[in-house]
Amino acid sequence: MAQPPKQQRWLKWAERILLVLLLVVGITLVFSSQLEGYWIQWQSHQKVTNISQREAQRGKKKDASYNYQNVQAVSENAVLESEKARKTDAIGSIQIPDLNINLPIFKGLNSENLTIGAGTMKPNQNLGEGNYTLAGHHMQNPKILFSPLAEAKKGQVVKIKTGTQTAHYKITKIKVVPETDVSVINDVPGKKLLTLVTCASGNPGETRRLIVIGELIE
Repeated sequence: MAQPPKQQRWLKWAERILLVLLLVVGITLVFSSQLEGYWIQWQSHQKVTNISQREAQRGKKKDASYNYQNVQAVSENAVLESEKARKTDAIGSIQIPDLNINLPIFKGLNSENLTIGAGTMKPNQNLGEGNYTLAGHHMQNPKILFSPLAEAKKGQVVKIKTGTQTAHYKITKIKVVPETDVSVINDVPGKKLLTLVTCASGNPGETRRLIVIGELIE
């Protein structure tokens, strides 16, 4: 028995709506990585452009974890984690103009905070003293977080700002080491260094670390 015209029209509309929904889901899946990258960039930009001296002081007073083994890769919850990170007090910023890096710095190593910025790797670090160490994520998107460090070159300048202090470092060494080599964060007698640590690539399961070292110039 044939269906009434009204029911046929409803079925056609239902089919169209279902097709549109499937198309939207498909496009979202295809571009989810790009959308995630745009979102992280936006959250990071919002954070780094609004760090006040008062916020930096609050951030420095907070307790923090420095166990890098507890840091997880950016997950499917990046949207929620980055939103929470944006509301967390930062202690400063890192800028590398040649690499278009401009990120907030947080105290300690926290999976949520690292979705939008860098984290200090040792307690009681002082800018311009010893070996100031920062860690950040290397994503498959080459333009976000610490991913651009893959294009770092000797001679490029890194600007670190924490509260009222500002320091400039010139990149002098770039190397790749096993993840077990934690000696790269140690102080070097007579040297005022900056060490940036990230994965050697954005591939899942990467076990090597890209190390970018700079020496204080100002």
